[in-house]
Amino acid sequence: MQALSILIVEDDYLAAADLEEELAGLGYQVAAVSADSDSAIQAFRESLPDIALVDIELKGSPMDGIELAQVFNSIKRIPIVFLTGHYEQAYLERVKLVGPVSYLLKPHTPPQLDVTLSLALSNFFSRKMPDAHAPLTTASRPPCIFYSEADYFFVKQDHRYLRIEVPDIRWVQSLGNYVRIVTGQESATFSVKLKSFLEQIPHSALMRIHRSYVVNCHHVASYTKGQAFVRRQDGVEEIPIGKKYREAFFSALPRLRAD
Repeated sequence: MQALSILIVEDDYLAAADLEEELAGLGYQVAAVSADSDSAIQAFRESLPDIALVDIELKGSPMDGIELAQVFNSIKRIPIVFLTGHYEQAYLERVKLVGPVSYLLKPHTPPQLDVTLSLALSNFFSRKMPDAHAPLTTASRPPCIFYSEADYFFVKQDHRYLRIEVPDIRWVQSLGNYVRIVTGQESATFSVKLKSFLEQIPHSALMRIHRSYVVNCHHVASYTKGQAFVRRQDGVEEIPIGKKYREAFFSALPRLRAD
């Protein structure tokens, strides 16, 4: 598990330093800080961040922030938050061509930054465009704590987002209204039911084998009629297999059949 990484593209040195300090205070990892489009593209290629904070104007830069976002999208699609001191209709029309984004008005407070990052993730992973005219100060956190894409997803814990790679998951255990996600020697507990977890993270490797357990089939070392033995770094864990889940689970596992 790792903290969400953020690329800052801001031509104002003091504003960039303030952003870097605020993000560190919120528990995020700053991948790089760039003041122009050329260095930003290089930093993006090298770090492949999870999200980017991009100043729209970028004075003296070969590209403005909107053009830069298009380049980012051609390399890897990620949530992008545009930094701006004011709204201009010309900007808004061009922004529509870039994809799912959010906005952060200057000046801002750390809580506004935190909420904006939540909205950017929500807008990106739900594939919905945000309302650019909605006041940021009244924005609320999305009810869903999971933001999923391909083989990874983000969960919010305390004041930061953690990135969890699906291939790293060994099993997920239901604890009533919570789940415990185990990855190698680490684990994290989040407020969501097991059924909702599977609906939000519909990955083929994750299979429910018991009312209280989901396992990653790629880490199943062996199994019997009633137990699955799942690998973790310090050995194996014995997970029960419920009767109603046996047939689907056994069918999903590749087996060498005798002649």
